Amino acid sequence: MDAAEVKKMAREFGADLVGIAPIDRLQNQPANRNPLAISDRTKAVIVVGHRIMRGTMRGIEEGTNFGSTYGCFGNNWMEHEFLSRTAYLLTSWLEEQGAEAIPLLPGTETTGQNFPDYRVVAEAAGLGQVGKGGFFLTPEYGHRQRFAMILVDAELAPDPLRQVDFCASCDACVKACPLQAITVGNDGTTTLDVDLCRRCQNGASPKPGTCDQVDRYAAACGRACMIALADQVGNQFAQPFRKRQAWSIGLRGDKQLDGEKVAFVGGVCPKQ
Repeated sequence: MDAAEVKKMAREFGADLVGIAPIDRLQNQPANRNPLAISDRTKAVIVVGHRIMRGTMRGIEEGTNFGSTYGCFGNNWMEHEFLSRTAYLLTSWLEEQGAEAIPLLPGTETTGQNFPDYRVVAEAAGLGQVGKGGFFLTPEYGHRQRFAMILVDAELAPDPLRQVDFCASCDACVKACPLQAITVGNDGTTTLDVDLCRRCQNGASPKPGTCDQVDRYAAACGRACMIALADQVGNQFAQPFRKRQAWSIGLRGDKQLDGEKVAFVGGVCPKQ
């Protein structure tokens, strides 16, 4: 069993992205984020990713459907059905090869357990980098993917690190946030006000106990990021995503923000 064979099987089991991080890139992580705290036999971490289909965000973009499009196919089922199945099948295959493998979905220390940060691990696996808005960005899909991790006690050739510099001259996600929950400091670093973000009615979904404490992929900031990167990522589409001015809702459910009129699809204020 080698790295090439592992990647081949991961893709056969449904992964759109797969990378391998050697443990030496992660061994200095804090105890509650360190793979070695889960198993001191860990020699590599395999990261598998499923792309979030652009079409799952259509209902939120139009303000017509939040639950059965993105809520299921882009969020809950994506993690707990599709991505989990890929991780399960690959873990089973690894065990058939004689390797002990430990599958993990992203989580945080708030669950009372040790969980590696998927962003750190995915970067160490050569899949991309975290962008200005806090999203993990890949050259293939921008911010449109979710990850699972598999700790393995076998030596596997690592992937080279990749530089993904989509954000140097872009602040689309910052400008798109109706609540101004993303701020950029003088040194260029960004800060996300998670408490404010949890109150967002623009496509965000609170997810306590996970690395993404608020799911923002299809929120106003996430959709703005996707649109800004449309011509830069590998996954291309025949038609542009946005067809009209974006709708947005303030903290009080108002239709006016910063003194400017906000357009709502069909003249109706969308609700989750």
